[in-house]
Amino acid sequence: MMKMNAGMWIGIVGGIVGLLVGIGAVVATGGQSGIYIGLGMLVVFGGMFYLFYRLFFKPMINAARLQKTGIPGTAKILEVKDTGVTINNNPQVKLILEVKNSFGQRYNAQCRVLVSRINPNAYMPGMELPVKIDPKNEQNVVIDFSAGKQTTPLGSAFSSGNTAVLQAELEQMQKDNNAISQSGKPARAIIKKYTWLGAYVNGNNPYVELEMEVLPENAAAFSGKAKGVIGEAAVNKFQPGCEIFVKYDLYDNSKVVIDHS
Repeated sequence: MMKMNAGMWIGIVGGIVGLLVGIGAVVATGGQSGIYIGLGMLVVFGGMFYLFYRLFFKPMINAARLQKTGIPGTAKILEVKDTGVTINNNPQVKLILEVKNSFGQRYNAQCRVLVSRINPNAYMPGMELPVKIDPKNEQNVVIDFSAGKQTTPLGSAFSSGNTAVLQAELEQMQKDNNAISQSGKPARAIIKKYTWLGAYVNGNNPYVELEMEVLPENAAAFSGKAKGVIGEAAVNKFQPGCEIFVKYDLYDNSKVVIDHS
């Protein structure tokens, strides 16, 4: 997310002042024709500034406001659309969301967000994200980037109680997964739902839960869930509809792990 820092505000104010000074100089030195030229400049450059304000500055101001005053919620991405806008070589996309507010109500909304050119699959259909909702307009929704910042990437120092709990959960999950990986039966699986669990491990590798249909050979298909850490570069391979390989406990189908081998 781009932020409205002091440098940007200085640039905006400086641009406006420069435009007004330029128009004033044209009017003052151009006589009667200078007035029309000045009005033309005002219309053209004023229109351009308004367009940039609507496309770039207003969304950034709105996002910064909602990060502080918005109501927390969650949202599932239904669709990702390219807006055709690029800023610093980073494309802007429009997310069609199914939002769940703090009262448990669900509804559809949309928001725009920049995507890093080095991580084009950061937002994919089926992903769940933390959001902030405008208390005066439930359709005004932005991604809650502060929620991600509150989660310390694992592999570094652990200072908060929440991170300690998460660390313990990951260690226990790893032990259980190792046991199933060694003795479990391999199978194909189709991912039905991808849920980010609010943590990144050793960088930007998300900790996720996958709901899937497991397809064993010579046995009936069944529904299963698996938690695991997905490499950042491989996130697009673990989205709803993708086929992956898993291992499952032959005596307890509820125990399924992602087969990374």
